[in-house]
Parts: sequence; C-alpha cells; structure tokens
Amino acid sequence: MDSYVIFKHLHMTAVVLSGLLFMVRGLWLLQGSTQLQAKWVKITPHVIDTLLLFSAIAMLVVAQQFPVWVHVKITLLVVYIGLGVMAFKKAKTQGQKLTFLLAAVAVYVFLISVALAKSPAGFFA
Repeated sequence: MDSYVIFKHLHMTAVVLSGLLFMVRGLWLLQGSTQLQAKWVKITPHVIDTLLLFSAIAMLVVAQQFPVWVHVKITLLVVYIGLGVMAFKKAKTQGQKLTFLLAAVAVYVFLISVALAKSPAGFFA
C-alpha cells in the first residue's frame, strides 16, 4: 500500500475520533460531569490530535503539494481549537459554553467539507 494512502487513512481516523471525543466531552461539560476529570479524558485528545497533525504533515511531505485549500484547513483548525479552549476553559455560563461548543462543531463540519471538496469554500462553492 502506498505510504500516502496509509497516512490518509490514519488522518481520517484521527479526524473522526477527534470530533467524536470533542462532542462527548462537550456533552459532559454541559452536564457538569466529573468524567471530564478522568485522566484518559485529559490525555486522549492530545494523543489523537498529535496523530492528526503528524499524518497531515506526512501527507503533505509525501505528496509534495500544499494547495490553497490546505491553508484554509489549517486556519479553520486554529479557529476550532480556539473555540474549544473558550468552551472548556474560559466560558463561565452554560450559555457561553453551549455557544462556543456549537461554533466549534460548525467549524469542524466546515473543515471536513473543505477537505472532502478540496476547495477553500468546501461544499458551499
């Protein structure tokens, strides 16, 4: 199997796991669950995101390409992370937490749209 394909499958798996875990953690945040304090819950997102970043860089190196839509994905990733930080660390009220969580999920969905469409406008082009 081609190394690009291996990195792509690793990347796609990490994308799904990252999004699912984010949503589960978001629900726990809104419920005030003590699960958020579990050691695995604090460590696992960093492991998944490291695999996500490693696989993305590996695909770019192997493909020797850096198309415009990749720049958009990187920018959206930074926004997604920022919204997550706001939801989990900075927001004080339930309304603020919910707003930041929903915004982060919207950015996540748009980021996937950009990746699948391989277009800076995603499926909205």
